[in-house]
Amino acid sequence: MTMVDPALRTTRTTCPYCGVGCGVLATPDVNGGAAISGDPEHPANFGRLCSKGSALGETLRTEERLLYPMIRCSKGNMERCGLERRARPCGASLPAHYRAWTARMPWRFYLSGSC
Repeated sequence: MTMVDPALRTTRTTCPYCGVGCGVLATPDVNGGAAISGDPEHPANFGRLCSKGSALGETLRTEERLLYPMIRCSKGNMERCGLERRARPCGASLPAHYRAWTARMPWRFYLSGSC
């Protein structure tokens, strides 16, 4: 159970995960996170949230979050790197994966525009 500080105000916001744009009520808690609930007045979700939206408060604390790109070195440990260096290996392998899978199934990409 999240302990909510009654002095902190609830903010109406939108869930960042998918393209639906569900309404969220976020109230900061005393642990650096937030108590999250669905906005009952929002027409997209009428107070209901999926499992990802319900867990939004858990994503706000930064102690265990990845805050910058990392790449695994030859020694096996993780090393901080630039986004371009991290994205290049992923992008280079995509055409080969695409060719291997298109014979079996068409590829579709869902881009929600959420950041």
